[in-house]
Amino acid sequence: MSRDALTRLLEEQAALRRVATLVARGIDPVEIFSAVADEVRRLLGADNAGVGRFEADGSAAVVVAGVGEDSAELMVGRRLQLVDYLAPAMVWRTGRAAQVDEDQWSNVSDPVADGLRVLGIRSMMASPIIVEGRLWGVVTVMTRRGPFPASTADRMADFTELAATAIANAQAHQELHELADTQAALRRLAMLVAGGESPEAVFAAATKEALRRFGIGTARMIRFELDGTATLVANEGSTTPDVRVGERWEGYPPDGLTATVWRTGQAARVDDYQRIPGGEATLREGIRSAAAVPIHVNGRLWGMIAVGPGPLPPDLEHRMSEFTELVATAVANAQTRAELITSRARIVAASDDARRRIERDLHDGTQQRLVSLGLKLRLAQSMVPAWLPDLETEIDGVADELTGVVEDLREIARGIHPAILSEGGLGPALRTLARRAAIAVDLDVATIARFPEPIEVAAYYVVSEAVTNATKHAHASVARVTVEERNGSLRLSIRDDGVGSADPARGSGLIGLHDRAEALGGSVAVNSPPGEGTQILVQLPLVLR
Repeated sequence: MSRDALTRLLEEQAALRRVATLVARGIDPVEIFSAVADEVRRLLGADNAGVGRFEADGSAAVVVAGVGEDSAELMVGRRLQLVDYLAPAMVWRTGRAAQVDEDQWSNVSDPVADGLRVLGIRSMMASPIIVEGRLWGVVTVMTRRGPFPASTADRMADFTELAATAIANAQAHQELHELADTQAALRRLAMLVAGGESPEAVFAAATKEALRRFGIGTARMIRFELDGTATLVANEGSTTPDVRVGERWEGYPPDGLTATVWRTGQAARVDDYQRIPGGEATLREGIRSAAAVPIHVNGRLWGMIAVGPGPLPPDLEHRMSEFTELVATAVANAQTRAELITSRARIVAASDDARRRIERDLHDGTQQRLVSLGLKLRLAQSMVPAWLPDLETEIDGVADELTGVVEDLREIARGIHPAILSEGGLGPALRTLARRAAIAVDLDVATIARFPEPIEVAAYYVVSEAVTNATKHAHASVARVTVEERNGSLRLSIRDDGVGSADPARGSGLIGLHDRAEALGGSVAVNSPPGEGTQILVQLPLVLR
């Protein structure tokens, strides 16, 4: 054996020995994966190295370790798509080591290739990690210094084969599966929150994830109320007619899960409900044993997640606690968003109520008094003697001015809140708005009916603000307005032929439209390329939350 080969073997054995030492010490698997990546990077002289676990469908690899100059690109938990022209995807397809160089992506135009070019990566090598005969994941190394030497594939394959043994011995593949699973679950929950789903939908999704991860037959999320009762907010798996989501529970067994978690704020388990006074109701559901862990939101005991029945592993509460600590973030975010939407809806509703009161007061009070005063002036004018023509003329002028004030006041009242919107609905109100507009308005509202008042008010002011903007700022000559009911939503499209360049982030009008729509659970999209006019698309749910 040559000196170089011997040195290489010694380096590889030393690297494996360091990893095996970590395994023997019971170090966290994530640290072991980092050590594997760092040893491979050092052995091969690479700039970056990462360890990824393949998802079951082969669509992506979840990063479990990343080291090197660009380690931020290899954050733990990040889901990297398996792009066909890159080495990890080839490993997934063939189960063998693969190398690709920069000419594979130099002419490709997509975010992945763009990122590699920005980082200056010139070569990439990937080798499979086979654990217990199964393709578990991949070790990938990258360099800026040109193609890897021809011997790199063999060196890397030899090392990853040894590293796989360390992973298997530590049962890291199981723990990593749970880590990747948790990341995927949290990603799904985060998407629900970001998409504006209701807290109830987030509760149900989190409970479903808990059932998939830990439960044998049932998983439940329970919220503690200030009065000492508990509300079942989500249930997945087996159930009975007596178990209804949204129902408050009282008088639960004092030694049962709910009471114990509420009293202690800590995880609890019941191995046999037959031994607990008052446990008969739980037994009737077919639940003999169960475990629960608390959910703390913003430092307060918010509720708990419980799973069962079935044999309960000794570490179940610990594993569930790690999961629910992360779920609590999704619960808090969902509640915060819901509270924000509710608060915004209250503000919008209060504003609309104020508008209606002002319009009513103007119409029934000030406007009527001015009309009455005008009639009295006309009566006084008719009683002026013929020999006082100047006085008659003066009264006539004042009466005309008063008529103009009344008309101005009517216009102001319509702008505050058009009475026809409350009386006739959205269709007549929009047709009146179109007739009074300073530009031509092509209106299509023929098929719409009456909707909940908040929806009609929001739709009216969206169209009103859009037409006003088209007139004042876009210098448009025509606006085309379409209002239609589709799939449980009211959809509005307002397009003008103005100068474009409308910026939703600037100007209180568009911001106000966003706030009003989002307060109802709707959305607003603005498309306004320079010189090509502006289109505002609005969607409002017809069933309010």
